[in-house]
Amino acid sequence: MSTMQHTDFAKAKRFICMDIDREIRLAYASQRNEFKAAVQPFVIPLGGANYLAALGLLSYTEFGGKLKYNERKKNGSDFASKNFNRFFDDLGAGYKQFRASGTDVYDIFRCGLVHEYYAKANCDIYMCKKKDKPIGIGVEPCGKYYFVVETYFEDLKRALDQLEKDCFNEIM
Repeated sequence: MSTMQHTDFAKAKRFICMDIDREIRLAYASQRNEFKAAVQPFVIPLGGANYLAALGLLSYTEFGGKLKYNERKKNGSDFASKNFNRFFDDLGAGYKQFRASGTDVYDIFRCGLVHEYYAKANCDIYMCKKKDKPIGIGVEPCGKYYFVVETYFEDLKRALDQLEKDCFNEIM
């Protein structure tokens, strides 16, 4: 486990939650006529930053994995993909099952968004929950991938809360 202090973790978690929650709220507000009318004079694009939010969530997943598991290579450097994958599995059974199905989530999604600003496979990124998508990341029957920011965010928050309990022995 990491040597990060609890106060620093709490600050980071608060930032993560405020950052992503703001984008989700902007996406919902953008669907309302009152909001559209209010921002029109300022030429502000509607919606939330779906790609940036997805990128942030995937980066925060790696952050959580490093804190909780701190996997290292033989040379002592961080083993980023192992840290990511282990914490990704902590998001819930559906996530673990999705990764176990053979999808290289770290490469396709995390590395794709970080290095190419798009997933390395055909993918739709949604801000708001979708009733037909029970987890925040997955694949459609047709083979197209999806990422649902709001759903992934809710699952990541639960995993971060559990990490906080495990690492800092705090009752939430």
